[in-house]
Amino acid sequence: MIFVNSLRLLGSNWKKALKLFLYYVVIWGLSFALFLPAFFEFKDTVASMYESAGTFATFGGVFTGNLGQYIHNFLHTTVRIAETVFAQNLGIAIYGLIVIFIFLPFLLNVGKYTMHKMLYAYMTSNTEVGFFSALVKGLNKSLPFALCKVFYNLVFWGATLVSIFALGTIEHATFIKHGLPAVIFVLLVLLFTLNEMATLGWIPALNVFDRNIFVCYAKGVKAVKRHFWKTVLLTGIFFMIFWGLVILFGIYTLAVLVPLMTIMLCVYNMTIFFTSQGMRFYVNKTNILTPKKLEEVDNINKTAYIL
Repeated sequence: MIFVNSLRLLGSNWKKALKLFLYYVVIWGLSFALFLPAFFEFKDTVASMYESAGTFATFGGVFTGNLGQYIHNFLHTTVRIAETVFAQNLGIAIYGLIVIFIFLPFLLNVGKYTMHKMLYAYMTSNTEVGFFSALVKGLNKSLPFALCKVFYNLVFWGATLVSIFALGTIEHATFIKHGLPAVIFVLLVLLFTLNEMATLGWIPALNVFDRNIFVCYAKGVKAVKRHFWKTVLLTGIFFMIFWGLVILFGIYTLAVLVPLMTIMLCVYNMTIFFTSQGMRFYVNKTNILTPKKLEEVDNINKTAYIL
């Protein structure tokens, strides 16, 4: 029911989802503009090294042929490119990493908090809140949250990239051909599922409780534990579909899948949190979802009133 309720809530808030998508387009455009110095500095080096190694075929998914070998070449070439880029111009390389791994995620997380804030107003009181209004009014919480999430993401992406590139050091031909794509798929699903589980209730708790970001993180974790295994299973399915489509059709699909997945997870996170807290919430303008325990309490109270 959580998945169904998430879809119903998303359907009744599609305009909010569209606004978040447009916000992401603007932020990606701004980030790319800031990234241009690094882009022009290294584009020839990166393009020539990837092309010479034949790794662009990796971006096409399983239909390109020997995907395992392409991925292996891609990982090895990326390591060589990183070494070359840092040796060529260390300052610009660090600047590019700051834009990609700090500036961009920071603003994206501000937008993510804003989406949750709009959903909170809708779910609790059927109130429509504009994106800009929610963005400005939520800055006191979204900015510290986004800053903390940036540092958290640095640890997560560091562990993810180290794990993936470690697999690239395996030179066994059979493993590369048949096992590498499958192992990377499983690894990505597990890591992203654990990452989402660790932070799933953080933003919802910030909206529900008027406390600081660290207290709300603890409350978010506590809420998720109430339906832990169901949430793990459903979250894992989300990421199995996501990374399955990426491996099947190629890296180019990330341009569409990432914003769609982000929007869906915002709605999903709020649905999980409200359900775990036993809170009533609107799934559309005419229907209020009442958790089973609250429904039982209401029935007892009605019976007591009649008696």
